[in-house]
Amino acid sequence: MIFLPINIRIDDKKILFVGGGKLAMHKIASVELYTRHITILSPWISEELKAKGFEEIHKEYEKEDLEGFFLVYACTDNLEVNRRIRNDAKEHGILVNVVDNRELSDFISPALFKQDEMTVAISSNGQNVKKAVEWRNSIKAILQSDDERGNSDNIIKE
Repeated sequence: MIFLPINIRIDDKKILFVGGGKLAMHKIASVELYTRHITILSPWISEELKAKGFEEIHKEYEKEDLEGFFLVYACTDNLEVNRRIRNDAKEHGILVNVVDNRELSDFISPALFKQDEMTVAISSNGQNVKKAVEWRNSIKAILQSDDERGNSDNIIKE
């Protein structure tokens, strides 16, 4: 399984997260750095997610819920529901990420560090998340220490 690292334009695109717990919270933490066009669909949504102020739909998932969305994250703790979301999204032509299941996902999320207009994204092709996070944190530490010293010699240039 190979994933192509790309940046997808999402201005004014609606993104759906099915699930209202820790899995959704983890993914939303990255996505919200880039957009507020997030909807959370779940019968139960954690207080921490509610506090973020995104649109909420309190109900069980149904195929029709996908209409109008550009990307979907299946973040439930039920593999069968996540699998159904994936299959329904494919029918609608919508890209889907099934959290913690790269085999069912059209895309995966890299470990991100965003500062101003710059983003560093590290991916292991979904094979070693811990190492991707370690690399991201190492790069983040280098960039932040360079910023503090006003030194940009270690910054990789395009």
